[in-house]
Amino acid sequence: MREDKKRRAVELGKDALIVLLAITALLLLAQTPLVGPLRELFQEEGAQTVSGQIQGVNRAEGAVPLAMVANLPGGSGQGIPEGTEGVRCGILYDQAACQELFQRVAGTLAEVLSSASAPEAVSRAQWEHALTDSLGVYMDFQGEIPMPVLVGWLSGGETSLNATVRRLVLTIWEDGVDLYYRSEEDGLYYRCRDQVADSFSLAEALAGLTDNGAFYAFESELYEALDPDTLLLAAVPAPAVYTASNPMNAGQGALQDLVQDLGFSLNSTSFYSTDEQVARSGDDSVRLSAQGVAQYQYDGKGGGGLFPVLRQGEAGELFDSVETCRQLALSALGPRCGEARLYLTGVLDRPEGWEIEFGYSLNQIPVLLDGGCAARFLVENGEIVQFSLYLRSYTNSGTTTPVLPPRQGAAALLARGLAGEELLLTYAEAGENTVSAVWAAREAGTGED
Repeated sequence: MREDKKRRAVELGKDALIVLLAITALLLLAQTPLVGPLRELFQEEGAQTVSGQIQGVNRAEGAVPLAMVANLPGGSGQGIPEGTEGVRCGILYDQAACQELFQRVAGTLAEVLSSASAPEAVSRAQWEHALTDSLGVYMDFQGEIPMPVLVGWLSGGETSLNATVRRLVLTIWEDGVDLYYRSEEDGLYYRCRDQVADSFSLAEALAGLTDNGAFYAFESELYEALDPDTLLLAAVPAPAVYTASNPMNAGQGALQDLVQDLGFSLNSTSFYSTDEQVARSGDDSVRLSAQGVAQYQYDGKGGGGLFPVLRQGEAGELFDSVETCRQLALSALGPRCGEARLYLTGVLDRPEGWEIEFGYSLNQIPVLLDGGCAARFLVENGEIVQFSLYLRSYTNSGTTTPVLPPRQGAAALLARGLAGEELLLTYAEAGENTVSAVWAAREAGTGED
């Protein structure tokens, strides 16, 4: 009996030692650089990856607007203490600030998009009231985003909303949250009421911001000739100057690195030169021009290409296509574009799928390219059959460029016969070594600059 007790004590001691060693190992692992990739792996557990797809990519980054406005009317009773002065905080041409504010409200936006009631048409006056007189937040994505894509980025879930939007507003009403948006298909304004999202959470997310005098063109007679939803700041912007370069000037070695990032196997890929650099693997080929434009073509029939559209969640086929293309663009352009960010500019319906386009932005200022966009994809029958990439690299030069005050910029537009268009800063990129921001016109509702 005594020997049995002694043996059990020894075994218990061994078990305790094993547990202690395991805990020690986990603590050490948490302090190593490997823990980051492990966290990402667990977060993305079960997700499929397309060739060249970035592991652990943050889908929500695709949903970050390029401009935002927090509106807190003074003493309105909407969660604001009586006597509080009104605050209008506009974030324009500031990537870090825009991302920080969006993180505060993204949860509420996701909840509203997933649970809102059916849309009802509202007037232009109701839209303006939502922008200026209600406690809420305005978001401008610059590109035209289908609602299922926006919901997919935020939650991976489904939505009954099918409109394509550029601008939307969340406002508080009673104990719920209203979603207002302008449909890019018909140009009309809509409201969806939601009683699931927490209005107090939205009010709390917008607390503590400082007024900076942001306003819309429809609020000032001085800008009545512009698109009325043009967002303007009281202070004159001081945008940075960027150096621009072609990251693919290294010849065939650069092409090899690119197709490897895209998921080509170098062992089965042949390289040759004509007037362009060419990489071919079976029915898949990439041609690279001297200007840094890469064009992919799948010449096979009936599927089997290198880039199938993979399921990304429950948001549906359109989101799956857009997100697969976005991840592929990030795998190719992300390591090479320097300080630029990709954003979705539009999705066009085609007979057998979609044409999906992405643009570059520099500190939330769109970049206008000779080639039209940073990346364009053609999706047919559940796979990417063509794409083109305009590879550019941008670096902040450390200097800024003076721009005209917005009032003078608006006057310049009117002098060119561009009444009714939006005034915004853009970088015009035509292959030069530096790019500077200038005022440009964007036709209301078209996305054309």
